[in-house]
Amino acid sequence: MMKRIVLTFILSLLALGAYAQNRMSSAEISYLYNQQNEFLVQHKIATSGNKVKVYLRFILNSGSVRISDYRLSYDIRTSYIDEKNINSAVRIDSSNVVDVDFRQYVYLFEFEKDQNEKLLVIDVYNATKNKHYNLDIPLSLEEWKPTPFLIFEVNKNIPYFTNYINKDYPVRIMNPFNGDANYEINGVVNNKAVSTPPFDDIKRDKPSDVPLDTLYGVNNGEEFRFHNEGYFTIKSPTEENSSLGIVVTDEFHPYFENYLNLMSPLIYISTNDEFKAMQSDEEPRNGFEAFVNNVISSNEVVAKDFIKYYYRRVRKSARLFSENKEGWKTDRGMIYQIYGNPTQVFRNESTELWVYPSSSGGRVRFIFDIVLEDGVVKHKLIRGKKFRESWMLAVTQWRSGRIIE
Repeated sequence: MMKRIVLTFILSLLALGAYAQNRMSSAEISYLYNQQNEFLVQHKIATSGNKVKVYLRFILNSGSVRISDYRLSYDIRTSYIDEKNINSAVRIDSSNVVDVDFRQYVYLFEFEKDQNEKLLVIDVYNATKNKHYNLDIPLSLEEWKPTPFLIFEVNKNIPYFTNYINKDYPVRIMNPFNGDANYEINGVVNNKAVSTPPFDDIKRDKPSDVPLDTLYGVNNGEEFRFHNEGYFTIKSPTEENSSLGIVVTDEFHPYFENYLNLMSPLIYISTNDEFKAMQSDEEPRNGFEAFVNNVISSNEVVAKDFIKYYYRRVRKSARLFSENKEGWKTDRGMIYQIYGNPTQVFRNESTELWVYPSSSGGRVRFIFDIVLEDGVVKHKLIRGKKFRESWMLAVTQWRSGRIIE
């Protein structure tokens, strides 16, 4: 508990500007979760020994910006509290571009790192606004490190950047360091529970893994498709202690094929009785519409706005927070679903802190422990009874047809 208090204090100091610009007790990354930001950025990283390859997807997300507005560079550090060395930044420019699409650019750069170098920091500088954005990319975490292989697109020699795959979508597994690799892919049923509210700190047993009756064996660069939904682990016999996980969803995700599935995210804003009533209705559409019209609003405009904004946030969570289950089911996805974009986000090796304004004039802070669990890097919310009032107020707003944006 004392460690968490100290971490929160340090992160709060950073928010107040108590540290020099070149020192990071953590990275302020709230822009990553704002899907209306002027640009969006995604990355995939592969490592083999001390060799590192980084693929960076940079998307111009506003008509008012151009790629020439930005200067990208990176430096490598031993930790978040390590100071950036003078003249250590390496420029990322047009010579690093390996793919161009409509207002999208994929950069590839590579380097060799020392054993004690554990953090890659990318600086995105908007020269017209004189504003810097930092992107922190761990090169290792506890017993985890990036794999030497990645999931690639079929028609382009670039990674598949999304953290989930729709079943039957064609992909390839590729090792950019070793073209002779081969892989075994095993899956388990995606039976992980939806996250519980932030004030519910009761420990619950995790569901047992239920193996899928399927096994894929593929060669490097060979096209294949996942034909089943679930959580899949990719391993190579030649790469010990290295595995890559991916959640495979139905072909419609993050949209919904039917009303029964459409009900699922409403678990966060419905009572147990309301949720059971929806699911037990003989006609799922009637159950869904009854909840929206009777609980949210009978006003057609308000009801449609609720559906538009609530489920748009589900789609955003898919891109932002998918881990070993769909993004909206995760701890971060749950908080994002109800509270929206955090005002501030600070991250270090072991902790991520989200800050929201409070209706009482203060702030609501959610802390996520970054842990390795079942081979998956996860963000686990530190729950507490103190969140009950804030959560119930936010849920009540949704239930009253007031959109939290």
